[in-house]
Amino acid sequence: MEKPWASDGASPIVERTGTMFTIEVFILAAIFGLTYGFLLQKADFCFVASVRDFVSVKDSRIGKGILVLMSTALIGWGLSLTLGVASVDQLWAVPIGFQNLLGGLLFGIGMTIAGSCASGALYRSGMGYVQFWIVIAAMITGNLLFAYIYDPWGSNYLIEPLTMAEGYSMYEIGLPFMVLPLILVGLLLLVTIRKFGWSGFWQGVKNSLTDWQGNPFTQQHWDVRFVALLMGVVATIQFVTMSSISVTGPETRLGGVFMASMFGEQMVYNNVYLNNMFAAYPTIGIGPEELLVICIVVGAFISSVLSKSFKFRLPKAKRLPGAIGGGLLMGVASRIAPGCNIANVIAGVGGLSIASFIVIIGMALGVFLVTKYYFKMPIMLFYREKDAA
Repeated sequence: MEKPWASDGASPIVERTGTMFTIEVFILAAIFGLTYGFLLQKADFCFVASVRDFVSVKDSRIGKGILVLMSTALIGWGLSLTLGVASVDQLWAVPIGFQNLLGGLLFGIGMTIAGSCASGALYRSGMGYVQFWIVIAAMITGNLLFAYIYDPWGSNYLIEPLTMAEGYSMYEIGLPFMVLPLILVGLLLLVTIRKFGWSGFWQGVKNSLTDWQGNPFTQQHWDVRFVALLMGVVATIQFVTMSSISVTGPETRLGGVFMASMFGEQMVYNNVYLNNMFAAYPTIGIGPEELLVICIVVGAFISSVLSKSFKFRLPKAKRLPGAIGGGLLMGVASRIAPGCNIANVIAGVGGLSIASFIVIIGMALGVFLVTKYYFKMPIMLFYREKDAA
């Protein structure tokens, strides 16, 4: 089933072939977004924290969740292809080259400075952290800045020189679709069992499924591994029924909608990059993926209200440069890579995209460098400092 809208990436194609979206697709998008926002908030799930916390204090709690999320996406995507409910041409595979490493590195640096990854900024915005409203606004500004650098200068002098090959998924090797996912997940299980033993492994599984205290909807935190499993399952359902999950692509289009409302639609149509981002849209406006991103914030808001953790928190002045500078860098970098942490970790890894593996390495390296050699952020910074801002 071909998905009638653009992916997180973009190429210099200006022809628009938009089709109308159905109300059912918007309803699906809202459900997915609310679910993601609810789950992200419940686990305080953030990619930058997975690396930052391990480097700073050797805490691997969120890192384990990232591995569970990747494993679930691998099995989910492989199973979907095997059963024929999805096809290879739906996979999120972007051009391969040094831009993947560069974009990932810059994105990792940016999100560490900003204090949150792309998805983390969304759910923390829903919790009342004004700092992350600023981060999101800066990210969208960075998306637009890249678009107007790309056209007319970036394509010929930045992206094309760094590109080595077209997008490629390892599913295209020709092996049965479940072979590589099972091998990769099997290797992760082998390493885990070797480190913790069978008893430790099963105890971890048990703990992740029994970490309940009263009403789960009002409980402040869920086990990150359990949340990662649920997110991987939901993302697989989205892949089959709608599209691969992405955040910064829709945010770029939201920026385009703002530009069109302020300066007219020709401001978007005349830009090669932005025009291509709306190529599959009937007009410049909010589509299903943009609604999904908005609903992530709403879902996180609902979750935080139920757990009584919602509170407006104004940022301290000293954090504003990081929020603005880090957000701008994330916005530009997400277009170079392309994609953010959520698209590459879930859709990219699930789709065995070679480019996404390179991007993830770059992101992890960027977080490591800033955390190790610039500053160390305390673990669970925005959870522990409830009244800080």
